[in-house]
Amino acid sequence: MNRIDREKQTVQMMIELYCRHRLKQNTIPEEYQQLIAYAHNRLSHCRFGEKKNVCKKCPIHCYAPKERQQIREVMRWVGPRMMIFAPKATMIHGFISLKHWLQSLSFRTGVIVLLSCIPFYILSFAQMLLPISMAAKGILWTVFFGLAKTFQYGGLTILGVEGYKRFKKFFSTIGA
Repeated sequence: MNRIDREKQTVQMMIELYCRHRLKQNTIPEEYQQLIAYAHNRLSHCRFGEKKNVCKKCPIHCYAPKERQQIREVMRWVGPRMMIFAPKATMIHGFISLKHWLQSLSFRTGVIVLLSCIPFYILSFAQMLLPISMAAKGILWTVFFGLAKTFQYGGLTILGVEGYKRFKKFFSTIGA
């Protein structure tokens, strides 16, 4: 499923939840069916396509004022309740938002975050030399290794594919 299809499914689910729980109706009223069709149409013609960010942060508001007010009302009510009604969709939305935010950071920030994983890798194995119990060593290793992986993947996400190629090219020229 691509990004636009997932967005369409999420908007439809939010409107259905709003009608069922807020309006206390078993069927979706005609007004909200039209809103679903309108939202699907707008998403199908989104100029950003697969690189689309969440509509709230979009620089171009493509909804007409009436529909924008309706969808705002729906999202204001359903949004805080999404973790209860649809935890999977909420987590996907959160991860996508986080990914877009990370990718908006600079190349330099990506390099700094990526290089920050090195001390944590060293700490994760160096702590094995400490005179503490094996259980404590296991916990410390898990924490430090987890932090190292977090910095590594965070840095790679910030850099993106082009940044990774640039970073790789830089280190290949040093070694040559």
